[in-house]
Amino acid sequence: MTYRYWLFKVLSILSVVIAIYHFVGIFYPINSSPPWRHSIFVCVCLFCCYGFVKRPKYFSYFFFVLLVQQFYSHGLYLFSQWSDYNKVDWISLLLLIFLPVIFLALIIDLKSKSRPSQS
Repeated sequence: MTYRYWLFKVLSILSVVIAIYHFVGIFYPINSSPPWRHSIFVCVCLFCCYGFVKRPKYFSYFFFVLLVQQFYSHGLYLFSQWSDYNKVDWISLLLLIFLPVIFLALIIDLKSKSRPSQS
């Protein structure tokens, strides 16, 4: 088993944990997001769980769209927290650091699958 196997296994488990967080957010106000937004992210996170396990070719495109959306959403929130309160939103900061790394791992994995095996 390779490091990629374990990386994507951990990411799939993390996706389920985030889906649970958003599921709780549907019924209990945990932040300023409305319940419908949490519902969407439950579905997104569960799809990410599937995508990290199976890694179909189209998942990289889906993840790129998610990456852009997260940079817009969490990037603005990170900026507003800093400019309004001089406070760092650590979850947003960590997301903005790790999502591009995860996307790069998906691209590397996709390229390694498309490369003919050398025997």
